[in-house]
Amino acid sequence: MIEGLGQLTDFFGFNPVMGRLYGALLMSPEPLSLDELEAIVAKSKASVSMYMQSLERWGMVRQVWVKGDRRKFYSAEGDLWKIITYILESRERREVGVALKVMAENTSALEKAKKHLDENECALADHYLVQIRNLQSFFQFAQLVLEMLLARSDPPTPDDLAASNMDK
Repeated sequence: MIEGLGQLTDFFGFNPVMGRLYGALLMSPEPLSLDELEAIVAKSKASVSMYMQSLERWGMVRQVWVKGDRRKFYSAEGDLWKIITYILESRERREVGVALKVMAENTSALEKAKKHLDENECALADHYLVQIRNLQSFFQFAQLVLEMLLARSDPPTPDDLAASNMDK
């Protein structure tokens, strides 16, 4: 399970060690110390500490206090919807916005440049504009889907998905 979460996080652009650390904490009934996490993922304490800071920033883990022990202990956030919405809000929403801004700037620059281009260059600029507008449509759709997901307080249920398929 721990290795599987490492592979899954790699798929989503996160370091696989972060996924393995999260998996170890998620599967553990008790908080784990940095020493224990170091042994599980076979990485240095400094590396584990750095990854844990990243996981804390993403809201995936939290530091917890264990009575009678001065070491740092961590537990996993078990609400995956909370984690996903935080990541979508803080990372994906921003990236889609940046992509749309870059495409709008390039479209504007190409439109202005066309006045100074010869016929062949103008045809190539038109080709580029078609491709950019297709990308813009896709990213605008992605932005709409992100906003719809982020507006939900809970993940869609199988019944929600079945109902949406019934509408077709």
